[in-house]
Amino acid sequence: MNEKILIIDDEAEILELLTEVLQEEGYKVVKAGDGMEGLEVFQSETPDLVITDVKMPRKDGLEVLKGIKDSGSDVDVIILTGHSDEATAIECLRSGAYDYLLKPVEDVEVLLTAVNRAIHKRNLEIKNKRLIEQLEEMAIRDSLTGLYNFRQLQAFLDDELIRSERYGHAFCLLVIDIDHFKAINDTHGHQFGDHVLKKLGEIMSKACRSTDRVFRYGGEEFVIIMPETGDDEAVVAVHRLMDAVRSHTFVSDEQRAKITVSIGGASFPFQSIDKVGLIKLADQALYRAKEMGRNRFILKEVIHE
Repeated sequence: MNEKILIIDDEAEILELLTEVLQEEGYKVVKAGDGMEGLEVFQSETPDLVITDVKMPRKDGLEVLKGIKDSGSDVDVIILTGHSDEATAIECLRSGAYDYLLKPVEDVEVLLTAVNRAIHKRNLEIKNKRLIEQLEEMAIRDSLTGLYNFRQLQAFLDDELIRSERYGHAFCLLVIDIDHFKAINDTHGHQFGDHVLKKLGEIMSKACRSTDRVFRYGGEEFVIIMPETGDDEAVVAVHRLMDAVRSHTFVSDEQRAKITVSIGGASFPFQSIDKVGLIKLADQALYRAKEMGRNRFILKEVIHE
């Protein structure tokens, strides 16, 4: 076991007994002699479970529980209490404690059952949280390239329009298409084509600034949103991106190929102030770039090769 348990108690004998029992069970144990020290150790050690006495100097168990909850932690707390303090223990339960045990702890199995149950609950919660995070990530990411997907593009573009309008900032939207991608699939196979799509996503992400966002628009098309970017800055950035693509040799399973891309751009607020208009203008610029021979970038009908 790698779980760490914090024991807080002002009675040295109780600390040593619980430490010995839990270490024999395979848990890591950290200790504190009163509530104030216990909260300090909690912050520095980030345990997976806290076992605390109710009656302690400086801070009692209820104050420890409140401090843990106020920190935003979801770590469970088991309260140790004497028979005369059961009312306080019940108050702790109402305040969010996981369980309480009576002192002296004579039945070790009762202690271990409570601890194992609490740890098992926490592990399940962590596993479920990670699963939810993975599902949420899958909902906004393209499964092949790992880039943001079309759905996330719509949401991000809505947010960027609001933000840029509020603060008076310009931004640029780029639509990128791989030149002659069908020929790549026909010549090298769809598996190699998938490799090209995935690798191109990596190249573009690396070539972009940390504030830019790269999306897979669909098929062999991608979109990049460049916040706080005027036309001149966009041209410099796109030249850097196109050079990175042109210079790269795509290699997979002894298959090799070089590619180029065509790019159309539109800017806010100079060309359009709404989402549909920006995408339409960028698409039109992309179509014009392909019509003129591909391997070039067009923004406002200005051609950059």
